[in-house]
Amino acid sequence: MSPSSTSSHKRLRKLWWLVGLVLFVFFALLQMPAAWVMQKYAPNNNHVQHVSGNLWQGSAIWQMPAPSAPLTGTASWSWQPWQLFLGKIGADVEIATGQTRLQGQVKVSRSAWQVDDMSGKIAPETLTSVVDWQLPNTPIQVNNVSLQRRSGSDEQVAGFTQADGQLTWVGGEVGYPSGGKVFYITMPAMRAQLSQEQKSDKNMLHINLLNNQDKRLGDLYIDSDNMVDVSLTQRLLENMPEYQGQAPQDTSVVSVRQPLFSGVSNSASAGAP
Repeated sequence: MSPSSTSSHKRLRKLWWLVGLVLFVFFALLQMPAAWVMQKYAPNNNHVQHVSGNLWQGSAIWQMPAPSAPLTGTASWSWQPWQLFLGKIGADVEIATGQTRLQGQVKVSRSAWQVDDMSGKIAPETLTSVVDWQLPNTPIQVNNVSLQRRSGSDEQVAGFTQADGQLTWVGGEVGYPSGGKVFYITMPAMRAQLSQEQKSDKNMLHINLLNNQDKRLGDLYIDSDNMVDVSLTQRLLENMPEYQGQAPQDTSVVSVRQPLFSGVSNSASAGAP
């Protein structure tokens, strides 16, 4: 065997040893306990508890504040290693709390987070823990919802840059508090169509509320500051027994701006002609 071929063989063998070492370290990292990683990099996180499994696959119990009582549930994940080639950390996730079940994909990069193909249902008891309303005992169906939100100081970049999917609800009687009184409205079956829209020089999430005949019931806009603008039409308000307003059905007769997840009683402004 010539010296050149011997040298080439040694280099190839070293290369395979290097590849094997990299793969060993890679899979060793994946087997690291998720609880240890959480304790090291987020030691004061009180919203995630009882973490089990490893970085590849695991589960945890989470808790988030809510107006009535803390909302508690479980989350499980299965890592998608190929997302690293796109500069993202991605995983298939399942989130559950009570009868609420959501499944989809979550991806996180340095400047954005993304949710893809999220489907499932949000149970009525979950909704009542988030808002101080009297809601019908019917869930909201989540159908292939995808969202992408970027952070940054440039308002042209920050906010929601992609949105798609639908939320459907069969409706029912809703009672919401305002000014020390509870107002009731019979909500029709509706569909919320999600899209991304630029409004007031901000990238916003637009939630278009439609009835079964695709007639407009209202609009919700969520901006990068976690504020939501709500606009309700005459068509929707006609389902409220105490409402006496007169206007074309597509006219926006109520406008509210408030923090996301805040109840109607904490709204910043409202008006009706």
